[in-house]
Amino acid sequence: MSAISISFVLLIALFAILLLYWVRKLQRQVAGYGLQRMCPFCGLITSRLKAHCLECGKSLIAVSVPQK
Repeated sequence: MSAISISFVLLIALFAILLLYWVRKLQRQVAGYGLQRMCPFCGLITSRLKAHCLECGKSLIAVSVPQK
């Protein structure tokens, strides 16, 4: 193999690594949106870890929200 072909292979490998890094970073950002939900009673954005709305105090456990 010549030096040019080795350089070309290394360049393709670098681009592949950068692309995979970018895709993983994008997936983490999208996954972060699932940690929140909107209260159906008052509309406040509340953490999924909370059992009650922080604004109106109504229970969020019994509420079923259809997913798209």
